[in-house]
Amino acid sequence: MYYELVAIARIADPLKSNFEAVKIALTVGRLILNNRGIIRDITSLGPRPLHKIISKEQERHYQGFHFMMGFDSSLTVQQELLRTLRRDPRILRCSIIKRDITEKLSPGTSFEQALNSLPKES
Repeated sequence: MYYELVAIARIADPLKSNFEAVKIALTVGRLILNNRGIIRDITSLGPRPLHKIISKEQERHYQGFHFMMGFDSSLTVQQELLRTLRRDPRILRCSIIKRDITEKLSPGTSFEQALNSLPKES
């Protein structure tokens, strides 16, 4: 099954905003690959201010590093991945979405699909 992980990583050091996101992506990637999964794509959405203050582990966060990862894996791997990410103090929010790929084998991320659906200016 094809899934898409959407996550917000905390920014511990403003000068190295993507440092924790890279570490998390490596951890998630290893977990997927070690359980016979396939990583299709990783999209960085960059550091952004959060729409509301998020508190986790007695810390308040005003900004986060957003990223998306598309992967194929079994249901048990997806559930283990979500459980691992929810316990990780470096992840502020995460969600895994099941994607339908019956029409296209490589549909792209939902972010890319949204950009492609915008009318093109002449």
